[in-house]
Amino acid sequence: MNRRSSPGRGLALAALALGLAACGQRTPGAPSHLAVWWWGEQEAPGAQSWMAETVEKYQSAHPDVRIETRLQSTDSLETAFHAAAAARHGPDIQSLWAGLWTLQEAWEDALVPTSSLMPESEYRHYIGNDQRRFEGKVWGVGLYLSGTSIAFNKDLFEKAGLDPDGDYSTWPAFLAACAQLTRAGITPLAGGLADGWLAGRLWQLLGRQTLDSAADMMQAMTGAAKLTDARYAAWWSKLAELKSKGCWNGDIGTIDYQQAQGLFLRGQAAMIVANDTSYPDWIRQVGKDKIGVMRVPVYGSGRLAHTYAVTTPGLCITSWSKARTQAADFLRFMHTAERLQAWYAATGLFPADDRFDAAVIALPQMRQVFTWIKQGPGPDLEDFIPPSVDEQLVTACRLLFAGTMDAAQCARQLDMAAAAWRAENPRQMENYRKWIAR
Repeated sequence: MNRRSSPGRGLALAALALGLAACGQRTPGAPSHLAVWWWGEQEAPGAQSWMAETVEKYQSAHPDVRIETRLQSTDSLETAFHAAAAARHGPDIQSLWAGLWTLQEAWEDALVPTSSLMPESEYRHYIGNDQRRFEGKVWGVGLYLSGTSIAFNKDLFEKAGLDPDGDYSTWPAFLAACAQLTRAGITPLAGGLADGWLAGRLWQLLGRQTLDSAADMMQAMTGAAKLTDARYAAWWSKLAELKSKGCWNGDIGTIDYQQAQGLFLRGQAAMIVANDTSYPDWIRQVGKDKIGVMRVPVYGSGRLAHTYAVTTPGLCITSWSKARTQAADFLRFMHTAERLQAWYAATGLFPADDRFDAAVIALPQMRQVFTWIKQGPGPDLEDFIPPSVDEQLVTACRLLFAGTMDAAQCARQLDMAAAAWRAENPRQMENYRKWIAR
């Protein structure tokens, strides 16, 4: 999930919005028109063909509905939606990431609660509702599960004298493995910070380990705790330790995540921190017997330390839609048994629905991931911090790897970003506090 900081709504976006087509409008007696702006093919290869088939099947069963889909890129997803929201013209259904990424749009009156448009007997099966719940309502529908772990090259482990089936789940064991790979002339970890994706992943995988729940992080966002406190800042020292011990490729600060992925897939690095959504495609490229998966090594003793971070990218219904009922029905159609299994067949990923038949999971790596999710799911902490804080997190990580800031300075920068967000967004703060108290 390649998330970026969301741009604000301003005059430039309002001007852009004037050029948008008036989607979602309905002429009396004409078929209902649904505009779907969605994101997913980048993270879930095969999603585009699944969406096209889903639209075709739905329209065949509902000839009075016409659906137009627009596949968004990561860079255009939020910018285009904010322009649409400013003009109150655009999609009826919009892709949004979970947690604050969805709720901040609900707080701006850009969304309507999906739980008001479908029965509880249906949406209770959707995974990720808690990440979208505010004041007793659910503001969107999860589409699929997206978690984060580490993929590794079994051949490179063996070349370094490491057991591919060994246990590297503790911090000392992981550092020892990195050292052994380095001695064998192998780069332990592939990474790229130029596009910001990796910074958020590292924070929520390492920073979570001293926390007991997402509410702990949310309290820090409100100022009830400081991000310079040891509980919140310890992870910076762990990240600095990985850097100082030479665990990463030397050009981590100048390449992006896609380039780092290339290093891993070409066998130029032994491991990579990754969304598990990438694994089916990588396994097809490299070979089922070449790639292993492991949990992130544990150093902390918080309750979240041993959980598997997972989120549910999803779809929401806009507040200006003239076809809300049809939009909700189309979302329900995506969660029918046939469509759930079709999603897995097309992408190899798990749909966000507890009715998914996991018996069809064929790849052993993905069976392992599914077991981690079932046994110990935990929140993706990036869903609970403001985009402006996320942006400063990216900057601080880059400066740490560049050697121009140390761990303590990085923690201070993030704490100042949270304080600035509180001062500049009093209305969001009010809603954020309500969200914590749910």
